[in-house]
Amino acid sequence: MPTHRRSVALGTLCAIALMTAAGRAGPPNVKGKITGQEKLVPEVYAEVAKETSKRWTWREPSPSVPNQYRVLSANPSRDICIAATTGANQEKQEFRMTVTGGRVFPTTIVVTPNTHLVFKNTDPFPHRLYAVGQPAFKADNIAPNGTRDWAAPGPGKYEIRDELFPSVRTYVVVDAQVVAITYPGRDGTFGFALPGGNYVLKAFFNGKQVGKAIDIAPKDKGVLEIKEALNVGEGGDAK
Repeated sequence: MPTHRRSVALGTLCAIALMTAAGRAGPPNVKGKITGQEKLVPEVYAEVAKETSKRWTWREPSPSVPNQYRVLSANPSRDICIAATTGANQEKQEFRMTVTGGRVFPTTIVVTPNTHLVFKNTDPFPHRLYAVGQPAFKADNIAPNGTRDWAAPGPGKYEIRDELFPSVRTYVVVDAQVVAITYPGRDGTFGFALPGGNYVLKAFFNGKQVGKAIDIAPKDKGVLEIKEALNVGEGGDAK
């Protein structure tokens, strides 16, 4: 594998390890699956697909490419955040957000108030991130290999953009009761390592909840297999 690809892959794995951290160590004791992700279209895809867009040239797809690969849809491991919430407020945390290849990983994240997000620029050129409508996080340079951190001040939805690259965009949903988050694999499967108790699982895409919330009650021992798939194609930005 080329060096630059290996570096990106390692960075992605580190980000996943940070963001799937839960209230207990060990393998997942909650396992589930999402469906309907093919109905979700990221806003940046929808914008560039418009006839008025001047950013891309759209060509007729090759007949050798299967139909399922011609659809511009969400990448679950980056675009769909599954959050486990409980009835009590949780402590703030810290997560690394990776800016690379004209995108940001992940594109939606759910955190507690005042959680620090550390944006790491792994591109060989600068980025100028800013929070829409938040003067305290105005556009400023992040040099190659540099970082910049920001904390959402309170509950709500926040949008982070880049002055230089319109494709760099992420949504931060702030919920005081989120215990842990995770991102499904490309096959839609996901897992959590949660202490025994009662939780509500919610899926988020483009900064909005999609699908129906699921109540779960894992035990301290054993694995809870969620029988019903979480259909993220219902509600939110689904087509």
